[in-house]
Amino acid sequence: MNQVPNTLPDRNRRALLRRRLRSGHVVRPPWALPEAVFLENCTRCDDCVKACQEKVLMSGDGGYPEIDFSRGGCALCGDCAEQCRAGAFQAPPRKVESAWTHRVSIKSNCMSLNSVVCRTCGDVCGEHAIRFQLKVGGAAAPLLDISACTGCGECIALCPVQAIQVDFSEIDHLGGSPDA
Repeated sequence: MNQVPNTLPDRNRRALLRRRLRSGHVVRPPWALPEAVFLENCTRCDDCVKACQEKVLMSGDGGYPEIDFSRGGCALCGDCAEQCRAGAFQAPPRKVESAWTHRVSIKSNCMSLNSVVCRTCGDVCGEHAIRFQLKVGGAAAPLLDISACTGCGECIALCPVQAIQVDFSEIDHLGGSPDA
């Protein structure tokens, strides 16, 4: 019996082979529809990738666009969504607050949390979602205001010890995980 091979890539297998196995979440462009709908509608034409002025949007596994925050942050300009003719993005008007449901979190290896003065993430955060609380006799500790965080990822690439990561707990909490 001949079986027709599955034409969609097995992202977990590919990630494992590339030693990139993560939480299973991929950061899609801002205003992308829920994962299953996005994958169904996206034609992998790369129009959104070409439109990205910040060059953080790239063709990922299977040719589907994904954000690589190691390259920098997303300006949330909306050019990627405007270029899509396949209906893989939310319809206008697009608000910054609805670009993503993920935010960032700060891990324990943060230099400031380990008494080394560093405020790189706070300096680059245009929304002032990361501020620093002064401590007597020690380095100021980062305070993350999740309600102010847009999830743009600008802080991720600049962190010298990669202590900032995308946090998908908001997605999971809202029931919109990529597998939904």
